[in-house]
Amino acid sequence: MAWRYMLAAVVFLVGSAPARADEPRIEDFFGTWRGVEVDVDSAEQALKLAPADLDMTITDEGGGFRIRALALGREPDGSLVKHPMDATFASTETPGVFAFAPGTGSLLSSLFADPAVGNPLEGDTLLWARLEGDTLHVYSLAIDPSGGYALQHSVGQLTESGMLTRYQLRLENDRVVTVEGRLERAGG
Repeated sequence: MAWRYMLAAVVFLVGSAPARADEPRIEDFFGTWRGVEVDVDSAEQALKLAPADLDMTITDEGGGFRIRALALGREPDGSLVKHPMDATFASTETPGVFAFAPGTGSLLSSLFADPAVGNPLEGDTLLWARLEGDTLHVYSLAIDPSGGYALQHSVGQLTESGMLTRYQLRLENDRVVTVEGRLERAGG
């Protein structure tokens, strides 16, 4: 019977061991990133982006992070437009998962509603992030006044030469815009 307790203790200790030194951490994403390549895949050719539109800054926020980056939205006339996103995320009890931290004055909150509440059925935006290996995912889900949805998924994957990024906006009726690009750390 004692061996079961010992086995459980070993499993607990191994399972709760800190990340390996070579595994990316959120701190590895911190810094200013400059877009050097961009490609837009959209049925709507009205949206034009330059590499500089992918510029991004990720900074430390006491165990979490703040990200300033690209966001896309739809105007009342249906056209796609780019907006800046400025949001802060706090770590949660789930390793690698970050919850939106209100109080940043985020422009994202003015695009839809208050992301702090996070109930899309009440007009709010649900916003969260997760770190999986060398990739940072940021998600946003909102429901528009007519009951349609807007799901945004941004991905930043660290590489030896910088970061690859992919941004997808999926709207009602499966209209999708995908923006892909390559970023380098500013100043080197």
